Amino acid sequence: MASVVSERYALSLYEVAKGENLVPQLFDELETISRVFEEYPDYLKILTTPSIAFGEKKTVLSTVFEGRVHPYLLNFLMLLTEKNRIGLIGEMAAAYRDMYYLEEGICEVTAVTAVPLSDDLFEKLKQKMTSVTGKRIILKNKVDPRLLGGVLVRIENNQIDDTVKRRLDELARQLTQTIA
Repeated sequence: MASVVSERYALSLYEVAKGENLVPQLFDELETISRVFEEYPDYLKILTTPSIAFGEKKTVLSTVFEGRVHPYLLNFLMLLTEKNRIGLIGEMAAAYRDMYYLEEGICEVTAVTAVPLSDDLFEKLKQKMTSVTGKRIILKNKVDPRLLGGVLVRIENNQIDDTVKRRLDELARQLTQTIA
């Protein structure tokens, strides 16, 4: 859940992107930047360290991102760094994503299975979720061998658990109640 500050910054960036027809491009670039900061936390630490002058931080940002991201996004990163808000970039990316998905009718679905879904099953599940939600689906498949079989589907705030593990747990619970 993003803070109010993160949501306001994300909304400002989103409105600029919308006005310039750049929403999908800035979404992709912002997601990439967020992943970079997650994978390299020391880089974010440099940008949040008070003893490092803003001019040096600006040079680092320019060196890393100039020519790789849209100038609006680079300016956004500079502003966040100057205002000591760059540490919230992950929250801002999530808030921007939520706005983008809401406006575009996109829904992110996670299917957790014991083994990776085949391409055919992946497409069938994606089509089924599209017909159920009426939205464009971004389907992700996560593997958890503890499920034994079946599928656990997480869609928005709902979860559909049709796994062998859940069925066995339910059977064990029923047997325990019968015996007790």
